Amino acid sequence: MKLCVTSTGNSLDSKADQSFGRAPYFIIIDTDTLSFEAVVNSSADASQGAGIAAAQTISDLEANGLLTGYVGPKALMALENTGITIYEGVSTQDTVGEAVEKFNAGTYKVKDKEAPSSAKASGKCRAGRGTGGGMGRGRGGGKGMGRGFGQRGAQ
Repeated sequence: MKLCVTSTGNSLDSKADQSFGRAPYFIIIDTDTLSFEAVVNSSADASQGAGIAAAQTISDLEANGLLTGYVGPKALMALENTGITIYEGVSTQDTVGEAVEKFNAGTYKVKDKEAPSSAKASGKCRAGRGTGGGMGRGRGGGKGMGRGFGQRGAQ
């Protein structure tokens, strides 16, 4: 299989990179023979659209699979359109060579297309910051409006 592994450097001894669109290098490796090619990710420093451009790059390199830590939603859609199989969960503790060994051993699972990527989820709830009055209360300005007490402007 022709696998793309996101990497911090241009060799099998380089650390794997958890980011897809912003990874400095793509290592395109034949998982059977371990022959590889290092490709600079020219979109890594793009102000926007890095993931989509990266998806196009690895598609042009005819990779069948992608091994990375996290794929953003726009890049995910672009990759799904190319037919590239996505494997998430690579660790920055592993070198590219170690990640490929784990891949060949079946450590990584195919990303579920229905499940969102979880590497960036925070789980924190935040209070709203809108300017609404909330629940429809307190809109009478202290004049009893809306409660049936008297009439506005009546004397």
